[in-house]
Amino acid sequence: MRRRTLVLAGAAVAVLGAAAVFGRTTLPDRVWGSVDQGDLVLTVEVTGSLAAVHSDPVGPPQVPDVFDFKISMMAPEGKDVKAGEPVLGFDTSDLTRKLQEKQAGSESAGKRIEKEEKDAEIARRNDELRLAEAESRARKAKLELDVPEELVKSQQLRESRLALADAEREVSFLKEKLAAEQKATDVALAALRSEKAGADARVHEIQSAIDAMTVKATRAATVVYASNWRDEKKKVGDSSWRGERIMELPDLSAMKALGEVDESDAGKIAAGQKVRLRLDAHPDDWFTGTIGSIWSTVQQQSWRNPVKIVKLVVTLDATDPRKMRPGMRFRGTIETGRVAKALLVPADAVFPTPDGPVVFRKTAMGYERRSIKIGARNETSVEVTSGLAKGDRVAKRDLDAAARAAS
Repeated sequence: MRRRTLVLAGAAVAVLGAAAVFGRTTLPDRVWGSVDQGDLVLTVEVTGSLAAVHSDPVGPPQVPDVFDFKISMMAPEGKDVKAGEPVLGFDTSDLTRKLQEKQAGSESAGKRIEKEEKDAEIARRNDELRLAEAESRARKAKLELDVPEELVKSQQLRESRLALADAEREVSFLKEKLAAEQKATDVALAALRSEKAGADARVHEIQSAIDAMTVKATRAATVVYASNWRDEKKKVGDSSWRGERIMELPDLSAMKALGEVDESDAGKIAAGQKVRLRLDAHPDDWFTGTIGSIWSTVQQQSWRNPVKIVKLVVTLDATDPRKMRPGMRFRGTIETGRVAKALLVPADAVFPTPDGPVVFRKTAMGYERRSIKIGARNETSVEVTSGLAKGDRVAKRDLDAAARAAS
């Protein structure tokens, strides 16, 4: 009997000792939290990245007959560029080869035009000389026939008439020949000039295409590389196709947040709900906004991550160009509801047990373990419906576990 009494006394001493160890004498103030009354804000976690409200996409130029491009130059990501400054370039070796071919074709057509004009001029002059000689012979024959017949021998008269007829036929032939040759020359020259004009137009077109292969900034902006569906960014040497977006030139004066929430929280969010977020790059600064729009479909987070998410766009209340850049990651919360004037206890002061949630309430002798009933909760606070009163102090540590470890 005496031995049993000693054992119970020892146990009591141990409990009192543990209480003393983990009571007010050993627990610092930071372990204790207050039970307060206030609004419990119900939230949903949101993550995502920033993007510019207005942004100019940059990609391959609209060049005729060119569909595959090879990147030869990219302005560094994050660089501030001025309007008109080159930001993206593509290989022009194929276009340069075509340009040289068309320039040679234009030069060849020009030389053939020059030769055709010279040959036609020589032929025309020869024919005009023959025409002048024939006309001279015709005039001479006419003069001989103007002499009275009684003064000219009959034989000489016949010869003069024959000479006049021959001269007139030659004059007629040469005039028709000159007209025909002029038409033929005009047709040949028109064909050659058309060929040269086509080559010149193609040269101009290719030269413009070569110039367009160096893409310049449309505005003063910061260069941001675009990611494809595999979250990969282009680099120098990569191929690209017409219409592909390689980089963006955002207007940093107005930003928006592109967020995503887990599919299980999709039913809690709605347009117009308030959002608070912090940038990974500036974790001490809070920014606010509202949900502007929500995608109507559920998406896979990425090709690597099969988690289902719902995307949304947050309209920010303000933009800080000094701290905000497109692509910056953020974490935040969406306010989906509010419980007014609730009795709130810190979430890390409530501990689940098989008999329900308990807290360790501070007392004059140390603490007491107390069962409570809870309502709604968020990531920092829990609504207490019974078991505590405003102003109570509760430990944010499982004191039962600490006592067992100490004993």
